Amino acid sequence: MTSAPMAVPESKRAAVSVEREKLLDIERGKGLGILLVVYGHLVMQGTLGEQAWYQATKSAIYTFHMPFFMYLSGFVFFFTGAHNALDRNFSQFFAKRFDRLLIPFIVMCLINVFGKQIAETFVHVDDGVSGFWQGPWAVISNSPNNPTISIWYLLVLFVYSVLTPILWRLSSRQIGILFLFSLAIFFIPASERFYVARILSYFVFFAAGMLSCKYSEYALNIFSKYIILWLVVFAAALYIGRSFPYWLLLCGAASIPFLHALVKLPIFENDKILLWFGQNSMVIYLFNTIFIGIAKGIYVKILPYHGPWFTFMVVILMLAGTLLPILAKLALQAVPMAGPIYKYVR
Repeated sequence: MTSAPMAVPESKRAAVSVEREKLLDIERGKGLGILLVVYGHLVMQGTLGEQAWYQATKSAIYTFHMPFFMYLSGFVFFFTGAHNALDRNFSQFFAKRFDRLLIPFIVMCLINVFGKQIAETFVHVDDGVSGFWQGPWAVISNSPNNPTISIWYLLVLFVYSVLTPILWRLSSRQIGILFLFSLAIFFIPASERFYVARILSYFVFFAAGMLSCKYSEYALNIFSKYIILWLVVFAAALYIGRSFPYWLLLCGAASIPFLHALVKLPIFENDKILLWFGQNSMVIYLFNTIFIGIAKGIYVKILPYHGPWFTFMVVILMLAGTLLPILAKLALQAVPMAGPIYKYVR
């Protein structure tokens, strides 16, 4: 028999409510970001008659959507005081981050690898697995045929979560020094193997989120006040795109002030849709490719996907990649025995 939950004082509940209110723009930013993530996963390049308009929009999205996500993660990391984890129980902090980020990464890798092997015998599968042992090794080494590259963010975020408190201490708790370090390592040539290039390339956006949070009163005011300017800068960066040698830094940096200012506009003050997707971003991120794959496999069995049908397929896959993971989350929530699983998709 379990004991009744301890009552939370009214003052503490009010404080938690205020803290959450401060991050509503971040939640909406996550909602926008996860929709862009799903859109980029709908059709693999060169498959299923990919049309020029989809290829162009997906290519543009890939220049900034994950930098923006890393920025939001860095903002929350600093806001919650996680950068000072060395001043508290770091081993407990490490264990919680391992449980929250690395366990889902490992489990989803196994599900994707072996699920794709089984699915390939029945339906079309994008980015399939060549063999029983090759799949897990491709995930670990991040070789070109990595079947679960879509969830690399969890692994890289875990590395940042663990190393940032150490770097914060080494930088004498100076956010400027930490940011300059993150900018410097962006330019270090590195291989994609074992995710090294991603770890070095995206830390600057994570640090930018920390910097923005530390000076949020000033930074967010500048973002909002000059949103038209940031829109022009962002549009120019997208136009230049991959023709610029450091396109990820250019487009990622240009996206941050505009997109953050965008979700802070008065029109979004009462928005529930982006907020809803943001609150469900974890489960969507984990399961969107699985449900997209299932929906795609069924779709190509019964309906055409060339010409005007391609657009219809994109709509169907977008709905599958966003709504079905949330339905799966609600199903897990309704099953008492699924508690240990549900905690990873909250």
